[in-house]
Order: sequence, then structure tokens, then C-alpha cells
Amino acid sequence: MPRGPRKLSELGFYHIIMKGAGNQVIFEDDADYEAFLQVLRRAREKYSVSVLAWCLMSNHVHLLVDDPKGELSSFVHLVTTTYARHFNDRWGHVGHVFSSRFTSVAVQSDEQLLVTMRYIICNPSKAGLSEPGAYRWSSYSEYLGTPDISETGLILEMVGGVPGFCRFIDDPEAAPYYPRTSVRVPDEDAIEAAAAAIWPESLDSLKTMEPQRRATNLHRLAEAGLSLKQIGRLTGLGRYVIEKAIHQNCV
Repeated sequence: MPRGPRKLSELGFYHIIMKGAGNQVIFEDDADYEAFLQVLRRAREKYSVSVLAWCLMSNHVHLLVDDPKGELSSFVHLVTTTYARHFNDRWGHVGHVFSSRFTSVAVQSDEQLLVTMRYIICNPSKAGLSEPGAYRWSSYSEYLGTPDISETGLILEMVGGVPGFCRFIDDPEAAPYYPRTSVRVPDEDAIEAAAAAIWPESLDSLKTMEPQRRATNLHRLAEAGLSLKQIGRLTGLGRYVIEKAIHQNCV
């Protein structure tokens, strides 16, 4: 099936996800992480793409970027091909290093810009590795000190400086966020996607919720890309109840 065109952001901001081919590890040691960051620096010099936040995980990369001139594909191509050459040469690896197509989520509001930044910075915590401030391979320290790769001015202005940034990152009641990257949500992401879709409501509350309010939230789950089967499993509601609620909200 041919791939559709990428969704464009009216603001010019994108959440970029680069995954290792077959979910393979793309950073074997600290030298690999450093090499990737050096590639990012070179790409920033060549293209008018600004990096607002970044996080390098063992088998994938998150970037929040500003692409005012529509150079994103060229920027990512330079990053992935240059780093892939480094990785293959260094480790004697043969074949693709990254998945064939990077993922881009268009950021359409200031609110989404901020929650995307927090999602990226907090990715190590989400993965159970460490708290954001203790993780070396993200832009967290750039927001507290001297920026290197990241342009931190816009985000810091939006959250009220460094103190506001720390409060925003550490807020225990922060809204969950799920970067939807496909038409249907994979089963392994279903709980995360569902929680983000109906926040501040909880999945556990849907069974006892009054019908109209429940129907509205079930419709949100469907709009977020969850299947009837996934919604039923997560909520404990019957298929016909879910179908009726979704149909009512589509009329």
C-alpha cells in the first residue's frame, strides 16, 4: 500500500521519531551517542531546522524541531545516512541501521508543543531507565545550563524560565500525551493512547459514568485510533454499548 503524504504543521513544529531497523540497537556505547550528536550539529549548520528538544534511547531517537523552510526530509536524510555510515563502519554492521521512513507528528498548538517537549525529555523515565535530570543523553541539561544543540529560548519563555521548566517537567498531575503515528494504535501502546485521549477522565470510571458522558469519552477513544476490541478490553464494556456510543456521536 502506498504511503500517504506527511501531515504538515501550520506552526512548523514536528515531533520526529527515528527507529532502529527492526527495533535494533543503534547506540552501542557512549561514543555512538556522541557521534550522533555531532551529526545533529552538522545538520543544523546546513539546514534551517532548529532542534528544540532531543532524547537518544538505545534503539530510537526523539527530536522536537522547527522547520520554517520545509527542509525536514533533507535534514533527517543527512542525519540518518551520515550516522548509519558511522555505525556500520565502526561495528562491521551490514544493512539498514534505521527504519526506512522516519515518523513525524505535526505539532498544531502551543499546548501540544509543550507536552511533546515534556514527553521527549521524560522518555527515559517512561522506559524505566532514570529520572529526566539523571539521564545524560537528552536536552534536559541544556534547559538548565548552556544550550548546545537545542534552542531553548522559546520553550523557556513559554513556561516561565528555568524554574517553570522544572515545574512543568516534574508536575505529577500533568496531562498524559501519546504521539499518534499510525491509523491504528498498536496493542502495546493502547493503555497510553487511551489515557491521553480521555484525560482527565480515567478508564476505570467509564463503567459507572452516566451514558451521555460515557458515550463522549468512548467516541474520543475511537477517534484516537483504538479499535472496538481494544476499547472493550480496556474499559470492560460490551461491544454493543461501545458501538452504540460511537454511532450516536457520529450522527
